[in-house]
Amino acid sequence: MPEVAAPSSADQLRTVPLTDVLELDRIDRGLFRSVHLFEVDRALYGGQVMAQALLACGATVEPDRLPHSLHGYFLRRGNGARPVLFRVDNDRDGRSYSARRVVALQEGEVIFNMSASFRTVADGEEHTVSEVSPRLRPEQCPAITPDPELALRVRVQDWSSPDEFFPTRFWVRPNGELPQDDPLGHAAAIAYMSDFSAGLQRTVGSEVLGPSLDHALWFHRTPRWDDWLFVDLGKGVSAGRRGWYSGTVVDNGEIVASLTQEMAYTDRPSRREAPDGR
Repeated sequence: MPEVAAPSSADQLRTVPLTDVLELDRIDRGLFRSVHLFEVDRALYGGQVMAQALLACGATVEPDRLPHSLHGYFLRRGNGARPVLFRVDNDRDGRSYSARRVVALQEGEVIFNMSASFRTVADGEEHTVSEVSPRLRPEQCPAITPDPELALRVRVQDWSSPDEFFPTRFWVRPNGELPQDDPLGHAAAIAYMSDFSAGLQRTVGSEVLGPSLDHALWFHRTPRWDDWLFVDLGKGVSAGRRGWYSGTVVDNGEIVASLTQEMAYTDRPSRREAPDGR
């Protein structure tokens, strides 16, 4: 098993509740701005931008319409010490579905864009049972602190290989409690978490898994995140200097969300170098 990261002095950032990290100010019609900033320049976690983009879109639809899917592209490296501006376009409001597009901007440049679809809550036949059952409870799994920036608590059951710091099955919950009567907030929190593995370095041969390229997420049930969720990530594909994987988010044996993620591979850096961007 890879060595588990030890908490550092920066670990105090992990005490920030996830709801505070994702907070937005509404500054005009279809225009929002992030509130939580880090004190030093650092790469902005992609899951944060994606979750806030979903919150911005959700604030422009009727309250009875909840997100069922999103598709986003990471275009530029964001700066966690600077605010992000979110501009939402209303594409369509039908009888049951609403479609939105959003761009996230920093210093006048688009760092992320996303399409999201919302639907009125509807009852129907369900087949959402996961084929994978966790072998261990969260308290039986080692905790990791992969990055103090992330407002998550993670306990890993399985790793991709004995020498890679890349969990494939793990338990996760947010810092702090999520509001009980806010399914949009719960959906955004799951979107934030769904990019978690992108924050971990993974190597294949002479290459290092680099920045995220694109991400898709589907919500199969009304989002709820009141306790530990179990995440099961597939083996994925590596080709053309890109890595792709899919996964499911499971709550009490039922799949609540599915995800796919594609990331760029870069040449393995020397000890003095960090992986380049796109």
